[in-house]
Amino acid sequence: MAPRTERADFDGWCLPLCTSSTIALANLDAQTAGLAQHYTQSGHTDVGARLTNALLARHSITSDPCDLTAADRITAELVSRTPADPTAWITRAHVTTTTHRFAETMQALTLATHHGATTEALAEERADVLEACGDSPAALRLRLAHGTAPIEPQQMARIACLHVSMGNDEQAWDAFGEALGRYTSPSPLALTAMLYNWGHALQHAGQHDEAMTAYRAVLAYLPAHSRALRALTERPQMRMNHESAPTIKTRSSPGPRNNRP
Repeated sequence: MAPRTERADFDGWCLPLCTSSTIALANLDAQTAGLAQHYTQSGHTDVGARLTNALLARHSITSDPCDLTAADRITAELVSRTPADPTAWITRAHVTTTTHRFAETMQALTLATHHGATTEALAEERADVLEACGDSPAALRLRLAHGTAPIEPQQMARIACLHVSMGNDEQAWDAFGEALGRYTSPSPLALTAMLYNWGHALQHAGQHDEAMTAYRAVLAYLPAHSRALRALTERPQMRMNHESAPTIKTRSSPGPRNNRP
């Protein structure tokens, strides 16, 4: 029997056909376990970096604190064991950004630069910090200058999210539609990350109905996605909080999109 596949419909876009959530999550678990064993045996920085990325990817779906704790521990080991390796510091910065320890992130990026990291290698983390601190225009400039936004779906989706936060709705939807059209991976993991971040950006922009549509699309691929489930569960409170805050300007729902895949 052929593996079951998943497809979601999202606001008129027909999203890609992907491997089932059961297979995708089992593959991620197997990859993480294999990397953990390899890292224990070798202690190599590149293996530790790949293991950290796998742990953070799984945490973004399950919200299991054990994965975040493990990623923090591993990256602390990496920078202690190989302090002159810029990869160790960049990987450490990825974890501290995820946990909103931005001062530590900037220190790690400074050390990565000192040990030879290129501007391009650091651009993603710097942009993440700028975005998290509310400086969307600077984050957008940095992503456009040093990122892979014109060709890489995940980066294009991040650009779209920044446009949403800046009120550039038409540019945002055009960019996100193009990102979806370029997505070719059989795995739903990166796609659901794109959809979740898109929903999160829409939610913070006051576009609640569109945000809920994005979260439901996430769950069509990964029914166990904890953050999307929580966002849908908290919807009534979220709407009440938004409507009681007069300083937040709610934009009207965008009209028809012109470049849907």
